[in-house]
Amino acid sequence: MTLQRKLLLGFSLMVLPTLLVGIQAIRTNALERGTLETLRQRLAHSRTYAEVEDAMFNQTQVVWRYLSGDPAAKREFPLTEQVVDYWLDRWAAGLPPGDIKLADGVRKIERDIRAVAGRVFTLYDSGQRQAAYLTARQELVERLQPALATVNREIYRQAREFSVQRAVTQVEGIVEAERRVLWAISLLALVAGLVASWLIARGLARPISELRAAMAVVGAGDLDRAIQPRSHDEIGDLARAFAQMTEQLRQSRAQLVQSEKLASIGQMAAAVAHGLRNPLASLRAAAQLAQRRVEAPAAREQLQAIVEQVDRLDLRIAHLLAFSRPTPFHPLRESVQAGALAGFSELLRQRRVELVTSCPAALPEVRVDPMRLEQALTEIVSNALDAMPAPDGGRLEIVARAQGGEGGANGIVLEITDSGPGIPAEILPNLGEPFFTTRPEGTGLGLAIAKRYVEEAGGRLQIVSAVGRGTTVRIVLPVAGGDPAPAAAAPPAATPPPVRNLA
Repeated sequence: MTLQRKLLLGFSLMVLPTLLVGIQAIRTNALERGTLETLRQRLAHSRTYAEVEDAMFNQTQVVWRYLSGDPAAKREFPLTEQVVDYWLDRWAAGLPPGDIKLADGVRKIERDIRAVAGRVFTLYDSGQRQAAYLTARQELVERLQPALATVNREIYRQAREFSVQRAVTQVEGIVEAERRVLWAISLLALVAGLVASWLIARGLARPISELRAAMAVVGAGDLDRAIQPRSHDEIGDLARAFAQMTEQLRQSRAQLVQSEKLASIGQMAAAVAHGLRNPLASLRAAAQLAQRRVEAPAAREQLQAIVEQVDRLDLRIAHLLAFSRPTPFHPLRESVQAGALAGFSELLRQRRVELVTSCPAALPEVRVDPMRLEQALTEIVSNALDAMPAPDGGRLEIVARAQGGEGGANGIVLEITDSGPGIPAEILPNLGEPFFTTRPEGTGLGLAIAKRYVEEAGGRLQIVSAVGRGTTVRIVLPVAGGDPAPAAAAPPAATPPPVRNLA
């Protein structure tokens, strides 16, 4: 997860409670608006019943107007009936099922008013005005109006209970629910804040602290401590870039140390070559001369030992000079079959080492310095033969093959495999380092020289080994490009045929 996404997630968790509060506020507002709308409808329904009550009151007033001598009142009475029916139907349509009986009671009173009005009109029209007046008073004022007042009180009481009290109850429920939700949101805000803080601390503070500690270690000069960033965000990328920079610094320091070593080796080699080579040459010549004049076998063996030791010292001096003062690099297009193992043919026979070669006939050419490649191969084969001493001997296998790539071969692989005892895994990383050797008589420069020569040609040298199964030295060289190289000159007639040809 990137740093931007971590920050976005952390801030989202912190904003989430605010969002929930807003949602709850909108929900509560909607519930309150619904409750107020219901209350408004109930109040409007109560006002509709007030119109019913007024229409019925006007209906009784029409009767009294007629009794007072207004003949037009009788013609208005049917209109009052229509008005009462209109408002009564509107009021009854909005009643809940449980209050239908109230509408039935009002309709019964309305029917009684109409019946009383009919009798009053009949008595009045027949000349019985006193009887009509008494009937109207007894029925309308003393019986029907008190009954209507009782029904009105019940209707208004239920309207208050159903509208106002229920609205209050709903508002109280909304407030209580809102209180619980707010407590839950507060708890969620606390948890979200802790989680967001943990995410920010885990995603920012810890990687930054680790990077700061690594920078302090590197600043103190410890470039060998590995930096292993665990985050995969921008801070992890920064830590990986810092680790890469530290590795480059370590390599630069190693190269600087190596350069200082080489400078010291060069000075030492020059001094050794100047101070020892001439005396050693004189000592070797004297020993060889003495060998021809001495006939005692014991003495001749001692003189031969002197010659061998002088040759060994000369080889060490040559190694020092070759490693500290390499000759200029002159690359040519060459086949991997070039070179010779003629110098090892007798040693192979004496040590009972079987040589097996395998090389395709049409391998691409490589661009190398033939002398340096031959020297590198000589050092590698020499080490392989030392790993297979007489009388047991062994098997030396040299294989060349093309290394595939897009569009064809892009390299040549040369593998030298021996059947020796192998090399322990803890020693493998040190092979190729100057002056590192496992043999008391070794200089520790053979593989270092071979590695340098291979890398100068743009290749790489790899060593794979298993204890008890032998060692394989793998040389990978890039295929030559550009114009073809000039044909190599034919070797002198006295030169023996190459033993190391891989054809």
